[in-house]
Amino acid sequence: MRRVELRPEDLEVRGRVAGVVFHFFVQRLARAVFGAYFRCYARGRRNLPRAGGVIIAPTHRSNLDTLLVGASAGRPLRYFAKSGLFRGPITTRFLVTMGAFPVRREMVDRSALKAALTVLEAERALVVFPEGERKSGVHIHPLLDGVAWLAAKAQVPVMPVAVGGTERAMGIGVRMPRPRTVRIVWGEPLAPPEVDDRGRQSRESLIAYSAELREVLQSMFDDLQQELGIPVERPGDSPQA
Repeated sequence: MRRVELRPEDLEVRGRVAGVVFHFFVQRLARAVFGAYFRCYARGRRNLPRAGGVIIAPTHRSNLDTLLVGASAGRPLRYFAKSGLFRGPITTRFLVTMGAFPVRREMVDRSALKAALTVLEAERALVVFPEGERKSGVHIHPLLDGVAWLAAKAQVPVMPVAVGGTERAMGIGVRMPRPRTVRIVWGEPLAPPEVDDRGRQSRESLIAYSAELREVLQSMFDDLQQELGIPVERPGDSPQA
């Protein structure tokens, strides 16, 4: 089936429907369902700015994370989604309406970065998993450059979010979610990386920013897992450089 191509401005205009559909109906329904099934509790979400461009950077151990973060937030969100999902007009329209836009993971996807900047410049909230694809284990993996680059380019804050318990509920390879306790913690927003007079950022500043964000996420993730009774250190599980 032919993949549908979308321009960044198309994505932003169509994605505004998510503010009506998701925020006022699906979000509230999801909170009730997740609260009952996973005994899900979120704290710190008042740290999320109520308006303006912001990047939400959650930990990622399950396919549930996107849904849980979306249900937890108090405002409509936009998401990256793998490009293979955007096949055919019906599927594409549904995904875009719900706030998603495509990214090709096998390469540096400049069209996705442009779409992300369009979203942030329109003062929307954008979810980007800084570890990339789903990971396993208690350690935060090395972060991709995308979050730091987008934050510097758009000059928007980054919200670290720790999601605990989702790997036990529906980790990699698990098809049906199990009723395990889940907790979500919204951290304090981090100011964007500094840029020079021409709005450019150095490679060193992006690396340092990603390292800081990784440390913050690891600290939040450790605290949350201890709260859930999940061992922070496991035999044979060591962080990657």
